[in-house]
Amino acid sequence: MQATKRPEQKPISFQLSLRIRHPSMDPALISKELRIEPEYSFQAGQPRHLRSSIAPAAVHTESYWLAALNPSAWIGNQRFPEPHASVITQKQIETAFARNLTWALSLCAVRLSKSHGALLHKIRADGGEISVLVTLSADAVSSFSLAPEAARAFGELGVTLEFEMAND
Repeated sequence: MQATKRPEQKPISFQLSLRIRHPSMDPALISKELRIEPEYSFQAGQPRHLRSSIAPAAVHTESYWLAALNPSAWIGNQRFPEPHASVITQKQIETAFARNLTWALSLCAVRLSKSHGALLHKIRADGGEISVLVTLSADAVSSFSLAPEAARAFGELGVTLEFEMAND
């Protein structure tokens, strides 16, 4: 029996990351509140890692926290009544959100607003900055839209959307 070749899947076309800068907040508190481990973080006052041993020691002037976001993982186990249960699986829903930037940004806006709005408002009130970084593959994403509700949620939270086109 000859093996059949599976159709090639479309590559992931975008990456979402959350970046927080704050005058003094402990990044461990941000991680605890958001329930996300950062890829990179440091706290204001911690020594900076310098490339040169000649330069005088310096400290970070602000706290910094950066983590990848995975909106498709936020989708709970959805139960659909028959006949939809046999048509739409949880994996298909997760795949759709992982490949559709419009849906992912909308889900991200809802999640940040509903689950973490108080923390994000505090960060902004303390002089912090919050950004959702969107890295796009120009070859994989031809267009996307931002729903008015998502734009409003990001705006009300004071979250900046930053877009970067990646060269594949």
